[in-house]
Amino acid sequence: MSSPPPTASRERGAGSGLRAWFDRRRPEILLIALSITLPELLSGSTPVVALLNPLAVLTLVGLYGMGALVIREVARRWGRGWGAILPLGLAYGVVEEGIATRTWVDPRSKPVGFLGSYGHLAGVSWDWAAVLTVFHAVYSIALPILLVGLAFPETRERDFLSDRGLGTAFVLYLATVTFDFFAIDPGYFEGYAVLAFLIGLALALAAIARALPRGLLRASTEAPSRSPRFFLLLGGLFALVWTLFYLVVPRITPFFEITIAGEAGNAIVVLWVLRRTLGRGGNELHQTYLAAGLLLWYIPWNLVLIFGGDYLALPVLVAVYVLLYRIARAWSARGIVRRRSSGGPTPPPATGDPSP
Repeated sequence: MSSPPPTASRERGAGSGLRAWFDRRRPEILLIALSITLPELLSGSTPVVALLNPLAVLTLVGLYGMGALVIREVARRWGRGWGAILPLGLAYGVVEEGIATRTWVDPRSKPVGFLGSYGHLAGVSWDWAAVLTVFHAVYSIALPILLVGLAFPETRERDFLSDRGLGTAFVLYLATVTFDFFAIDPGYFEGYAVLAFLIGLALALAAIARALPRGLLRASTEAPSRSPRFFLLLGGLFALVWTLFYLVVPRITPFFEITIAGEAGNAIVVLWVLRRTLGRGGNELHQTYLAAGLLLWYIPWNLVLIFGGDYLALPVLVAVYVLLYRIARAWSARGIVRRRSSGGPTPPPATGDPSP
């Protein structure tokens, strides 16, 4: 039997090598995709058709994808889990909205609308800053990291990047922030004092993430004390309250401090409830329902986008919920197997603060 031509062999080898690389990197690819999809594509901030522009894809990957990767890897190396991810997510929000896109500081910024002048004091739109910082910490950073850990549980205890890879990702992230700083809204400069404040605030949040005690957000019970549907409702309530303080409260009161207190209080209350009810083990299905609840507000929002002519965000949202459904089915099946093998409803042993 004659052997295949050398070129054909090389093509098959290249294809299999590319597929093997893709299979190994699926968790990282999913993290990058979700970090772009959840905050940008589903919200309509970046229309799905913008992905046809290679430069737009590169900047989204550099800002969102590299940001999420770096935060996940740094939190793992520090060994502080969600106690580091959340404040680092806040720092990410400061850098993106305050420095890269400057929506914090330019009251004329198009995405901000009337909130640019509402609560604008000492060069910063504080109402908008509070709303978007919480948003990015949850939807750009924490939620993508959570979903990747649920979809690929075998990756929870391993790094995605080597030290060199982490350094490269961080450089790409900083390069994208620098590019956006000069390319987006180039006609406005907030002044060196405000810029220095924003950089200092981001660094302070990173230092807080590094200094917080281990296990700060560790659940107080071994197993979940509530049903998965409770966490679906909890996630939905968080999103509802966030939306009310974003869209409604600024229109009915001149006091922007109410929004800041409301957004902070909403996040603190939800974290307190999670700490008391989520449990340290056997909670993967509950976490999946929590994620589904956090995304519920996108359903009516996508209907609004359709009326505005953005028809592609809704199919992307459906794809995200299909992913959540598959994750929920997988963890439900694992729970059934555990119960059958143990002869009862005993949850798996607690593992401490869930790894990202």
